[in-house]
Amino acid sequence: MLGSALLQGMTVTAKNFVGSYFDKDRMTTIQYPEERKEPEQNFRNFPFLVFDKSADHLRCVACKICEVECPPQCIYIEVMRDDAGKIVKQPKVFDIDYTVCMGCQICVEACPFDAIKMDHEYEFAHENRFSGLLMRKTELAKSNEYFHSIKPIEATEVDTRLAEEAAKKKKPAPAAKPAAAAAPAAPKPAPTASMINVPDDAPFSPEQRAWLQKFLSQVAVASPGKPATATAAPAAGAAEAAPAAEAAGEEENPDLTNDVPWHDPEKDINSRMSMVQAKPLAVKLYAAMGQTDCTACGYDCKGYAMALAAGQEKDPNLCVPGADETAHKVHELLDAAGVKHS
Repeated sequence: MLGSALLQGMTVTAKNFVGSYFDKDRMTTIQYPEERKEPEQNFRNFPFLVFDKSADHLRCVACKICEVECPPQCIYIEVMRDDAGKIVKQPKVFDIDYTVCMGCQICVEACPFDAIKMDHEYEFAHENRFSGLLMRKTELAKSNEYFHSIKPIEATEVDTRLAEEAAKKKKPAPAAKPAAAAAPAAPKPAPTASMINVPDDAPFSPEQRAWLQKFLSQVAVASPGKPATATAAPAAGAAEAAPAAEAAGEEENPDLTNDVPWHDPEKDINSRMSMVQAKPLAVKLYAAMGQTDCTACGYDCKGYAMALAAGQEKDPNLCVPGADETAHKVHELLDAAGVKHS
């Protein structure tokens, strides 16, 4: 029938018009500002920063991921430093220009610490539309209790996840050593051939293991002043332990500690790379990172650099704070060193 869709639409309009006199839920408008509608939990307007204990200790660690990911570039962050000039994982400055923010929530999705969330406030009328809508850290900071009051479902999920992550990171307390018996220990028996055992995971066949156990036991009995140890026997095991020893030496390298001059997100990448021109690959990769230790890649900056240098991590594009300049430099360093990557 011609015009049937039009008639259906007019029917819906007529039902809502007549029904609005009897059922308030059919009202499509409210008398604002005298009446205000309570926002739904998934409503979003502008971002705010969450703190747990006090506003001086935000969840934010100033990793700058949200600043990098923000499409309209309305977020500005400066890292806090202590009296000695070392970086403190807190923002000294955290500004959001609400006149530019488009409420896209990308900053919330990008934050690995659940430190920034979308607010329900929408009344920001101000006589100065420039500085009046530039929100500082003190204005953005709101408690976790406030977060629960506006978005209880999401806030509960976040708290549960953070508690689980904290429990995983918490190391178990060392087990108490059993008290020594009051009676004197029984004297150890003299060494016999049966006392020397080669570990089952040693790289030997059963026949080789049996022969080696017999040989070491005979040596132990013949030279009681110099007891033989099975751990010194496997020569093949030493070869397997060599990479681990090299890795341990690399970790102890003073150029791979967190107290190095290039571990500073406020230094540009060219300045950082100039400090490590003659350094090993892992150190150069470390200097190329974003230097915020945000762990969004699954590592801190040093750990990511060492994993790439060792070939344990194949993806060179995981550093979000470093963005394209870090990715390009990491590709360049890995290609120059002949390290395979994705």
